[in-house]
Amino acid sequence: MARYVDLHVIPHVDNKESCGRLAQLLTEAYYSGIALTGPTGLLADRVKSLKAIFEAHTLEASLRIDLSPTSREELLRALRRFRNQYDVVAVKCSSQRVSAVACRDRRVDVVFFNASSQGLRFTHTFARLLHGAIEFNLVSDLIEQPDSGAFLRIRKAMSIAQEHNVRVVLSSGARHSQMVRSPLQLVALATSLGLSREIATRGVTSEPSSILATNLAKRSPEFVEEGVKMVIPPGRSR
Repeated sequence: MARYVDLHVIPHVDNKESCGRLAQLLTEAYYSGIALTGPTGLLADRVKSLKAIFEAHTLEASLRIDLSPTSREELLRALRRFRNQYDVVAVKCSSQRVSAVACRDRRVDVVFFNASSQGLRFTHTFARLLHGAIEFNLVSDLIEQPDSGAFLRIRKAMSIAQEHNVRVVLSSGARHSQMVRSPLQLVALATSLGLSREIATRGVTSEPSSILATNLAKRSPEFVEEGVKMVIPPGRSR
């Protein structure tokens, strides 16, 4: 059975009831893993409590940060500060220069663009630079904030991503239970916008799962660098 992952869930951290309903709906939609975006100043015990709400519904909950830098320098400072604290690092692209740096930097897992913006868009140049994945938040971009031009902009971005064979992640951007959509609904919406069914399916299964698994491995004591792992003899610890 496929392992479905929503890599962008944004719960109301101060509302346990809302978090519980959101967790229940995600489970009923057949997700097995999620990435939670919360305030950067959230204390460790509150993070643990938040994850516990979702894990109680048999969801594997990871922690994500959404960076919205206004300059290259701000982005690089944030990556140095937060990379090792989060399971998923995402960048909301707001300018040409920030987007170019985010696409090139190996510490960035996913980049996403504001579909309602008529200015900055995902381009062939960004696709050629992109090391991580391009994320489409289909529910928050298309359902919660309907925009007649958003469909065309997302369709174009998907076409570029497909042409350059870049990694694609399909997420919801859900902030409450009414925004939850099943993985098959996200796949159907993406294919209606021109994405192939194979790429769309990977966008809710293997692509987000791979991001989480890779980052988990990087944060293990055995990890040295990409492609290099320390072998610890049985009975010994670092």
